[in-house]
Amino acid sequence: MRKIIVVTGTAGTGKTSLCSYVVRKNRGWVHLDLGKFAIDSNAVIGYDSIMKTRIVDTSVLKKALRKYILSKLGEDLNLLIDGHYAAEVSPAEYVDCCIVLRCRPDVLWHRLRKIKGYNEEKARENVESELTDYCYLNAKKYLKKVRIIQLDTTRKSIKNLYYRFMKCYKNDFKCKSDEVDWISYFSKHSEKLNLIFR
Repeated sequence: MRKIIVVTGTAGTGKTSLCSYVVRKNRGWVHLDLGKFAIDSNAVIGYDSIMKTRIVDTSVLKKALRKYILSKLGEDLNLLIDGHYAAEVSPAEYVDCCIVLRCRPDVLWHRLRKIKGYNEEKARENVESELTDYCYLNAKKYLKKVRIIQLDTTRKSIKNLYYRFMKCYKNDFKCKSDEVDWISYFSKHSEKLNLIFR
């Protein structure tokens, strides 16, 4: 196996779109969608009807993911592990890099409200996660010795995001991380959050 790359971020930041695009454009890449993998691994233990989301036993998922990675180690492929809890369940000793996709919360709000099944409450919870750097902090917590790179997807096309990602990959992920500080941004543009937190 060449590289194992965790792609994480709040819902709506572009994880699945990026991973699907990379796999479509390049041979020898595998996209592991943790949502689907959790179902296949019998790691789903319930359903939250209020948030309209599956409840996953992360310890079961972590074991299944480790087993999957070990079974693929001898193969000549790049593995993209896609999920908002990907950093939490991925075995850090095998991960080469973690990409955290970010999106400015007011833009993310509009993206999420266009997704089927995302009511105001679910969209707002995800926006709050983005605002408080939840996925980035989780990556730092669980993947301590792994290189973590933030890519801001705000108003970026999937093609633009793909070229940035591939440039990082070709440079062995020795690329500059985007600076993300939503709190400072909204302290100057508080009106942009009024629609979300009214």
